[in-house]
Amino acid sequence: MQENIKRNPYYIYNLLQCNWLLQQGCLPEEAGKGMKGDLYLKFPRTPEIEEKMSIFKQGKAIINKD
Repeated sequence: MQENIKRNPYYIYNLLQCNWLLQQGCLPEEAGKGMKGDLYLKFPRTPEIEEKMSIFKQGKAIINKD
């Protein structure tokens, strides 16, 4: 029997990574300010976003710096 495990959302502080996820059509749940005053976007852990995060972490993402 497989349990439904709720996974914590992604709190992304890296603005290049946030921008890339937005360009991929991923929508954040909220924007906020961390305890140290830095900005973050909170993304849910959906299969689509998990896949995009994996691509970014493997360095396969092409970032448009325009």
